Amino acid sequence: MNSLKDTIKKEWSSYLIVLLVIVCSLPAVWYLFQKGFLITDDGDWMIIRFSAFYQALRDGEFPVRYLSRLNFGYGYPVANFLYPGFMYLGVPFKIVGFSFTEVIKIILGLSMITSGMFMYFWLRRFFDGISSFFASLFYVYAPYHLYDVTRRGSVGEVLALAVAPFVLWQVERGSIFLGSSGIALLILSHNSLAVLFLMLVMFYMGLSLYVTKQKKVLSKKYLLMLILGLGLSAFFWIPAIFELPYTIFSKTQVSDFSKYFAGYNLINPAAITVFAATVLVFVFKKNLLQKHRLTLLMLLAGLTTAFFASELSLPLWEIVPASFIQFPFRFLSVTILASSFLVAFISSQVAGKFKVVLGIVIVAASVFFAKDYILVNNFVMWEDTFYSTNEATTTVSDEYMSVWVKEKPVSHFKNKVEIVKGEGVASNVLYNSKEISFDFKSDTPAIARVSTVYYPGWLAASNGKPKAIFYDNERGLIELKLTGGNEKIILTFSETPLRIIADCISAVSILGLILFLKPVHKKLLRKGIPALLV
Repeated sequence: MNSLKDTIKKEWSSYLIVLLVIVCSLPAVWYLFQKGFLITDDGDWMIIRFSAFYQALRDGEFPVRYLSRLNFGYGYPVANFLYPGFMYLGVPFKIVGFSFTEVIKIILGLSMITSGMFMYFWLRRFFDGISSFFASLFYVYAPYHLYDVTRRGSVGEVLALAVAPFVLWQVERGSIFLGSSGIALLILSHNSLAVLFLMLVMFYMGLSLYVTKQKKVLSKKYLLMLILGLGLSAFFWIPAIFELPYTIFSKTQVSDFSKYFAGYNLINPAAITVFAATVLVFVFKKNLLQKHRLTLLMLLAGLTTAFFASELSLPLWEIVPASFIQFPFRFLSVTILASSFLVAFISSQVAGKFKVVLGIVIVAASVFFAKDYILVNNFVMWEDTFYSTNEATTTVSDEYMSVWVKEKPVSHFKNKVEIVKGEGVASNVLYNSKEISFDFKSDTPAIARVSTVYYPGWLAASNGKPKAIFYDNERGLIELKLTGGNEKIILTFSETPLRIIADCISAVSILGLILFLKPVHKKLLRKGIPALLV
């Protein structure tokens, strides 16, 4: 009886702490409840991109890859290459009636709040509730975390910062269903951060296998998580990797890394203090090294990534190719996760009231260094139509422009279809994100140019029969050789053989994932939602 009471008491105390984490996280997202949207580096672009994504999805393109409205209406395949996760997650919110701006604010807000929740659940596997509570708040109020929201508006990165602790929590639980789902979402959340966090997850798994006595069982679980996670997200990452040569990405300098090292405050002096304190604990309590190998891993991960985020690593950046990271400060994503783990570790070494005092001091210090990213008042009041009609490429240097484009568009086209050689009339021109159609009438052969940048996947048909597409022109636009007479031309954006293979891998992975849903369902029926929190 006492054991049952203790269990119930422990569960309820855990729920209360989670609720407290949510309440204490609200000041970190207060600005999302204001009218308008914060003036940030990427925020407006993310809203514009999502609006074009939603338009393409509504027009029947799935998976969404080519955003026809962008690039002055000539089309841009950005969704094929850059983290579509937040856009897929945003679709249900848009369907129920939220504006494009509100959807992005919801994704940012939920990502911030759930990041603290998932951090708490993960840390609670190792540490007491109080230590885990303060460490989760340390994560939410890390200067870089808030900088990502209020200065950069990087929706993908903020989402990845929420998914990363979720993945580690599920790896620790050994849940194949939730673990693989989390890995897939992490890959879809943000390209660069997915690479960084998956490296950490791999080291985490390796350490767990090293210390466990159930190596065979655990290795199977981890392997299935990784395979299914990669499989579920294959529809995105396979084309994103193998179709990159179809763009000018490799020939484009997106950013000068030397201008994007993190300063002292962004790295967070509180985190540096926590690193130093952890080292001192291990120096004076060497017996803890054997028991806290994971803490040592987090210390190494935190110090390494903080180093690469700082200007101290400049000589290495000049010789080691790391263009996929683009900005050195992105390494701080791992730094803040690792330092939050160490906050829980340091706090767990303190007993009684001192634990609470220490937690308050550490979190308060982090909030102090993040104050410039919390106390913001720079909002822009654009109507939703500003975003839903905007035709920007939404990337810094148009780096995903089709490789066949030699002269980039600089304004919206006058006509969607033009006869550039010969004579004839193009009428009944209709187009959306996925399909372009028109009627052509002429007594002689002619060449029609469609104001859409060619990208693999566009197919043409004339009177129901396949027709060749040409794009050897300065602007890389679709051209069709018309034979004369009456022709009904239909252009459709479809999946290439490579994409079909990737889509099939994802579909098979979904079926495989369903096999692991049954045990989860049984556990829910038997023990309720709390079963998923242990």
